[in-house]
Amino acid sequence: MNNRKLSKRVGGFTSLALLAGLLAACGGNGNGGEASPSASAPSASGGSSPAASAPADPTQLSGTVKVWDWDEAFQNGMIPEFNKKYPNIKVEVTVVNPNDYLQKLQSGIASGSDVPDVILGEEAYRGKLFDLDVLDNLEGAPYNFDRSNLLDYTIPFISNSRGEVVAVDQAITPAGFAYRRDLAKEYWGTDDPAELAKMLSNWDDFIAKGVELKEKSGGKVLMFPGLGDAFLVLRNQNTVNYVNGSEVDLTAKLQQPIQTLFKMRDAGILGKNELWTPAWSASMAKGEFMFYPMAPWGPKWHISANDPEGSGRWGLVKAPEVGFARGGTAVGIYKDSKAKEAAWAFVQFAYQSEEGSLYNFQTFGNMTSNKAFYEKQKALFEAPGAYDEFFGGQNLSQYFLQEIIPDMKGQPQSKYDSVVDGVFNALYPLWTKDASITADAALEKFKAEFKNKASDATVK
Repeated sequence: MNNRKLSKRVGGFTSLALLAGLLAACGGNGNGGEASPSASAPSASGGSSPAASAPADPTQLSGTVKVWDWDEAFQNGMIPEFNKKYPNIKVEVTVVNPNDYLQKLQSGIASGSDVPDVILGEEAYRGKLFDLDVLDNLEGAPYNFDRSNLLDYTIPFISNSRGEVVAVDQAITPAGFAYRRDLAKEYWGTDDPAELAKMLSNWDDFIAKGVELKEKSGGKVLMFPGLGDAFLVLRNQNTVNYVNGSEVDLTAKLQQPIQTLFKMRDAGILGKNELWTPAWSASMAKGEFMFYPMAPWGPKWHISANDPEGSGRWGLVKAPEVGFARGGTAVGIYKDSKAKEAAWAFVQFAYQSEEGSLYNFQTFGNMTSNKAFYEKQKALFEAPGAYDEFFGGQNLSQYFLQEIIPDMKGQPQSKYDSVVDGVFNALYPLWTKDASITADAALEKFKAEFKNKASDATVK
């Protein structure tokens, strides 16, 4: 399974002072508007009652909630926890391959037959899902969700084109770079993440250090395995809103990322591996490349999985210039659901409540987007996380929260995002092989291929 189809695992946060800084950096309601009052589950089952207050006794709430998910282990663990509080709500889970999810959902909607109450949208197709307009506005009745409870940068990732919050995050996915401590120490004289962050404060510095690394290692060690790794960072750092209706400004979105990408390619600091290939995976243990883009789920699913003997030789450092998001899954409620209150009780419990977020973090390593959780559970985050030792004793959650999240911005979601993904995946192997292709030519080819796949769009 690829990175966007996995649960995210990680551990650790530290002091109240750090937490205060994080919450201050992420304060506000995300769009400058007035937020709705918050609530958990209303008091009646089924339908869309305007009632917003949680029942004094959660056992009053009953119903059956249908969920489609690809992560059966998560649901098998979370549902019994949920039923401790809501014993009269039955949660039925259908396991759906993430590659088939959107098509299966669209078929169910078209036929009026099989549609779940709780709908997931992973990164690859989240914009398409939102564009279908089948998810309820969680800021309206009966949910009355308060967006000010969330880390600000996450709000664009869960909002539709009208600015309505239509989902919550399964887990936050801020990303930096996993790096080889042994290689950094050998070729740059330090494996300290703070020192490395200073060395790599911008992309020009990154390229210069890459050239130095290539020369000192005799070409045996490069910065990234391939163009795919570099591009996903550069593109996701550029959070400009490039879509206005059917007008798609690919130049605003991609020109600078492609130019920087080609500077790296032409400097000879990128490998020739394609993402997700066996060679790409094997390279982590071989020590052929310094960096791998990594979100909180990466320590388990990428680094330790592909370098099982590598405990202690990995670290986490922020990317040059600004943090970026990698992966992620949105969880929403079908607008024609007959069990909205029961569905919201489950979604709110599993992904936003203190008890659900605690279980989620301790069992799966998923980090909630709910700001208050980190304050209420600060003692928990002072303890070492599951993969901190593997990363040389570095407190990973502290680093994600303190060093990466504060300067992040969210990316408005669009149905065209998946088209951009598809075009890039088709083109970048050629950019790798043919060094005569320039950045300008690559952008023009990108526009032409995009237009072929999205004929309804006006491309700039």
